[in-house]
Amino acid sequence: MNVVLLKAGLQAARGAGAVICRGYRHLEDGDIQRKGKNDFVTRVDLEAEIAIKKVIGRNFPDHCILAEESGYSMNKSEFLWVIDPLDGTTNFIHGIPHFAVSMALLKNRQVIFGLIYEPLSRDRFHAFPSQGAFLNDKPIKVSLTVTLADALGATGFPFKAPAQRPAYARTFKSLLDQCKDMRRCGAAALDLAYVACGRYDFFWEAHLLPWDFLAGKLIVEEAGGITSDFAGKELAVGTSTVIAANKNLYQELLKEIRTFFK
Repeated sequence: MNVVLLKAGLQAARGAGAVICRGYRHLEDGDIQRKGKNDFVTRVDLEAEIAIKKVIGRNFPDHCILAEESGYSMNKSEFLWVIDPLDGTTNFIHGIPHFAVSMALLKNRQVIFGLIYEPLSRDRFHAFPSQGAFLNDKPIKVSLTVTLADALGATGFPFKAPAQRPAYARTFKSLLDQCKDMRRCGAAALDLAYVACGRYDFFWEAHLLPWDFLAGKLIVEEAGGITSDFAGKELAVGTSTVIAANKNLYQELLKEIRTFFK
C-alpha cells in the first residue's frame, strides 16, 4: 500500500509542480485574487489543486479530500487527504523562490503519509509511520543541537490573526534573545521539512491551518523530532498553533512559548 501511495502522491505533487513552474514569474494582474486581508490566491494555486485532485480521484475514488482552495470533497471516508497545492503563495506572487506542494493522508484522523515537494529544486520529503523520514529517498534526521543558544529557528508571522500579534511579538523577542537566530521564509510546510532534515533546529507559528502542517508533522516525527500545539497537545485537523523541534530543545521551547500564549 505504501508503494502505491508514494507513487500516486509523487505523481500528484509533480503534476502540481509542473503547473507551478510554468506560472512562476509569469503571473498577470488578473491571475491574482484577494481572499481576505493579506491573503491571496492565484490562478496557479487553483490549477495546481485541480491537478492534485485529479490524481487522487483517479487512484483513490473513495477517499475524501480537504483542500485549501476548494474545501472538503463530498465523499465520506475513513481516509482524508489534506492538501495545499501551493504553500507560500505570497512568495510565489513576488517571484521569491521558496514555496512547496504539501500533501497528507489521514486514516481515522491519524496521519499515515506525508509528502512535501519543492517544484523548483524537485526535492521531496516524505514519511510513513514507523518507517523513518526521507529526502529524495535518503533517510533524514532532526538536528542534535542541545542548547537554545546554539539553535537556529524558524517562524511565521500571524498576519491573518491580529489578536495574536502582541503575544507573538513577546515570544519572538524572548526566543530571539536566547537562540542563535531565526528565519521567517513564508512557507510553513518547508519550515517543517527543514526541521526534519536538520537545517533548522526548531519551528513555531501561532496561526496555521491543517494543510500547512499535517504532512510536516509526520515527517518531523519520523525524523526523530517532536511536534505539538502550544498547549503540548497532538497536532490535528483543528489545530492552529505549531511547535516542532528536536528532543533536546522541545520542552524548553514549549515552556517558553506557553509563558506568553496562555
